[in-house]
Amino acid sequence: MPQTTITLDHPVDFARWRNATRALVGQHVSPEAIAWHVAPSGQPDTPAPDARPFRIPRETMQLAADVLQSMLPDRFTLAYRLIYTHVTGTDIPPPDLTRMEDAAAAVRAETVHLRHDLFTLMQHTDGDDGWHATLQATTYAPECNARFMTFQLSLAPWRLVLPGRRMEWTGKELLYGQDGAAPSPIAFNSLPPPAMPLVNGLDIPRITALPAVALAARTCRICPMARHATQTVFGEGRSDARMMFVGEQPGDKEDLAGRPFVGPAGQLFDRALMEAGIDRDDAYVTNTVKHFKFRPRGTRRIHEKAGPEEIANCAPWLAAERRVIRPHVLVMLGATAASALLGRHVTIGRERSRAIKLDDGTTGVVTVHPSFLLRVPDEAARVREYDHFVADLKLAASLRTPAAP
Repeated sequence: MPQTTITLDHPVDFARWRNATRALVGQHVSPEAIAWHVAPSGQPDTPAPDARPFRIPRETMQLAADVLQSMLPDRFTLAYRLIYTHVTGTDIPPPDLTRMEDAAAAVRAETVHLRHDLFTLMQHTDGDDGWHATLQATTYAPECNARFMTFQLSLAPWRLVLPGRRMEWTGKELLYGQDGAAPSPIAFNSLPPPAMPLVNGLDIPRITALPAVALAARTCRICPMARHATQTVFGEGRSDARMMFVGEQPGDKEDLAGRPFVGPAGQLFDRALMEAGIDRDDAYVTNTVKHFKFRPRGTRRIHEKAGPEEIANCAPWLAAERRVIRPHVLVMLGATAASALLGRHVTIGRERSRAIKLDDGTTGVVTVHPSFLLRVPDEAARVREYDHFVADLKLAASLRTPAAP
């Protein structure tokens, strides 16, 4: 007979389910002793402080999240049982496991359908109403792909009518409600993670808002670098910048700060920009690769050069930045950036310090990466190379078209 009642705020309240599961499984409370109830409580969820910590494999937690996106009436109990049996070393009943796997398969199928047919399903309305659709969903996959839809639709408002419920992104917040009740705000992070990684199926070339591209890129887990780095380091600067600077990849300091060019090379870069008469606040600064690639050496993380696979995986993000910003001048800092953007092997000595007309009409300039200047051992040579770098930046600045009045 259930002795503990857990109240969830909405039918896909993964955040409260997870917090309660951590507390109750940590105390070895059996699935049969818990009753799950859905009703807005408005109260923060505080797990019991004496719960024992435990770790769950990513695949197991994802299966639980997928089950919570199904419409099985006992989905909260099934998902809890999955975690409980893993922690206690007991066996989950085979019929329960089969039901969970079948439910997860249905959720994955609906997720694929939603993402593949999003622009067919959603109709655009002129004005502030944005996109809208009515969908006969058989799972809660649409709710859990709300962030995907928001990114894919470039942060524009949208609304989705579903059986017995509706969901709306106003451009500022996500609203959710059952039929007959006024929708109320819910947090994206209260929902289960979607059955597919957020970036999978995203049509990046259709995203027209730079903030949407940046937010989507921060979810990217395509290459192994993303699993080791602290975070995605996306570009920053004006979306209408006339100058765009592209380096290789974030370093240790950038990985920790979440911003490009803030470490020693970034400080040298800022100084050179100032001497060249370029205001960094008027430019856009980014990297070819958005995660820090390194090898551990004791407590230090040693930079490793980005390879062709990492460059290819990050290419859609860089292309989106370039497409949205449409800079007049594109400055390639180092051979990695230049090779990626020119589509061929680049030797800095042969390509630098001249204007290069690019396919989209942008003017490109190749120069060294500022980190190169930090590695020049001889003081006189370092001064000479720095002056050459500043001269390249001045050349790039001279190629800008005049700002509109």
